[in-house]
Amino acid sequence: MKTKSKLTALLFIAMAVSLGNTYLFVQDDMTETIKIMKANLADSKEKIKKYEWIETTSTFINGELKSKKQKQCYYGVDGNLTQVELGATATEKEKPGLRGKIAENRKEEMSDYVAAAAAKIRTYLPPDGEKLQQIYGAGKTAISILDPGKKFKIDFPEYKQPGDMLSISIDKEHKMIMGATVTTFIEGPSDKVLFDIKYKTLPDGTQYPGVTTLDAKAKNLKIVIENSGHKNAAGR
Repeated sequence: MKTKSKLTALLFIAMAVSLGNTYLFVQDDMTETIKIMKANLADSKEKIKKYEWIETTSTFINGELKSKKQKQCYYGVDGNLTQVELGATATEKEKPGLRGKIAENRKEEMSDYVAAAAAKIRTYLPPDGEKLQQIYGAGKTAISILDPGKKFKIDFPEYKQPGDMLSISIDKEHKMIMGATVTTFIEGPSDKVLFDIKYKTLPDGTQYPGVTTLDAKAKNLKIVIENSGHKNAAGR
């Protein structure tokens, strides 16, 4: 019995040591990954300023394309982002009479919602490295291992407001951000929306949100924002 008790005790000690080592490895990965993330965001935030590109926003309602808008984007000498409308296409046909007025009212309501949703997306892009550090320092983050020692996903709760969640996936081996997701709301807590952000990389290592998709199931609304055609801006 004594031998069995000793073996059990040794087994518990071994398990405790193993769990402790695993925790330390995860914490080391978390700390290093946060550093890489911050450095990447800061570096790309500066590098992107020498580029100009086209932003294409497509709006779908009930799975049907309703509008597509394009803007030329570049940073001015003051360091602020400038966006110039290039034009828009609308696919919705006007309806006559009372039906037309009701449809127009709904269209205006949806247009306001779409504008608010697009503005909301921009508050998360790019993520603020210092804010990520603060949330991590407060012990609120959680890490998921996607590929041991190489790829991780880190959750940052309440990044912008109570109840939201920003999750960033990073390739630690290549020091690159792979993508991000945001769960938040537009009009109220019951109005849940999801952003899915796919990052792309330019030849000089600059990273940017290539395709951002907003899915608002309660509104049967999807907004897809694509950034493309990057080239050196004039005079940069």
